[in-house]
Amino acid sequence: MPTLTPSRLAIWFAPKQYSRQAVYEVLLFTLGSMALAAWTHPQDPLLIQLAFPWLWLVCTVLALRYGTLAAFGSIGLMAGGWVLQQAIAATPSAFPSEYFMGGLVLSLIAGEFSDIWTSRLQRVREANVYLNERLESLTRRHYLLKLSHERLEQDLLVKPLTLRDSLMALRRGLANEPVRNPHDLPQAATLLNLLSQNCQLEVASLHSVTDGRVSIRPVASLGEVSPLNASDPLITYALDGKELCHIQTDSLQKARTAYLVAAPLLAADGRCFGILVVERLPFLSLNPETLQFMGVILGYYSDSIGVPEASFEVLQLLLGQECPVEFGAELLRLDHLFRISGLNSSVAALVIPHSALRFDLAAEARRQRRQMDVIWDLHLPDRDILLTVMPLDGEAAVTGYFLRTEKWLKDLFGFKTLAESGVLAHSKRIGELQPAELLHALLDRCQLETGSHG
Repeated sequence: MPTLTPSRLAIWFAPKQYSRQAVYEVLLFTLGSMALAAWTHPQDPLLIQLAFPWLWLVCTVLALRYGTLAAFGSIGLMAGGWVLQQAIAATPSAFPSEYFMGGLVLSLIAGEFSDIWTSRLQRVREANVYLNERLESLTRRHYLLKLSHERLEQDLLVKPLTLRDSLMALRRGLANEPVRNPHDLPQAATLLNLLSQNCQLEVASLHSVTDGRVSIRPVASLGEVSPLNASDPLITYALDGKELCHIQTDSLQKARTAYLVAAPLLAADGRCFGILVVERLPFLSLNPETLQFMGVILGYYSDSIGVPEASFEVLQLLLGQECPVEFGAELLRLDHLFRISGLNSSVAALVIPHSALRFDLAAEARRQRRQMDVIWDLHLPDRDILLTVMPLDGEAAVTGYFLRTEKWLKDLFGFKTLAESGVLAHSKRIGELQPAELLHALLDRCQLETGSHG
């Protein structure tokens, strides 16, 4: 049997919500106390003659416990008991108005006190429920953030290079080895190493493709590769469709293949120089991000080893200028990159007018070149035009480039703005137009506009 403690007593007296139990308690305690009073004092069943009105304690406790309605119910029962007593009494007495009025006021005060604190407690409960829900939500988000952080740490360990770093490493490797025959896949080992670091390849190989025929012997390999099956459905589908495919490709759901990914090395003009065949990689690595990264690297490599000569000649012809080979090739590669993957790149132009500081400004602008940028410094009689290809940079990066230019103009030469120095800034996003048309429009703007920023 539970012992009566102050905490249990406080819980019993604490206000509760109205329920069927409240009705039963009001009836039981009120009628029970009236019966007990009538049994102990038959001549004074409401204990009116005593020095203290003990029956009003019952009404007060019920009012504190359940509020004003419980107080009215208990007082109504006591009033009904008095009417019943007068009906059976031999000599009826006058209604004790002061007695009942005092009890009513006391009970209503207690009931109002209970109602106020009940509403306050209800608001506290609702606030606690809301805070608990928020806490649970934050706990779940914190847990998901922890998992995401662990996944990022794991990816950072196994994929230490960014796409920009990978393209830069690929460009440096190809610059050190002149390309004689693109079908020989120069720097194939470097390419495969970059893919293994960023795409977590475990077993893969690069094979040369000449006139649609795949060389069985790999140019470079990773892990213990098996002899190539050139008639495998995955390889056949990749070469026929000239697109990267994998075992989850819709058209290959029922095909039986020994490989996970097959990706042809395609240049912008459609020439195929080789194919990457992946036999094994972690399950979680076969995702859209990895496949897109793989396609971007392979496309950039293919355009680097096999610059479409016809397109480059058209570029020079339309420009009417001696466009540097490195600048034109990078522009064509990035245009192809945008069309196959949607990755933005930009061309920024600084127009430096003829002045006493013309050569100093041009020299400083060339020194501000970033590692991956490719520059074409065009000298005209009345101005210098510095064209900069900015790989994988959108509008925000171009804006940052112009702000940095304005800063060094202020720090080195004291010009507060580009307009004050006379330097004009223009830009174009690669992919808006064909490469030759884009450069032609940008150069026309640089030579025609003389007083506004682009």
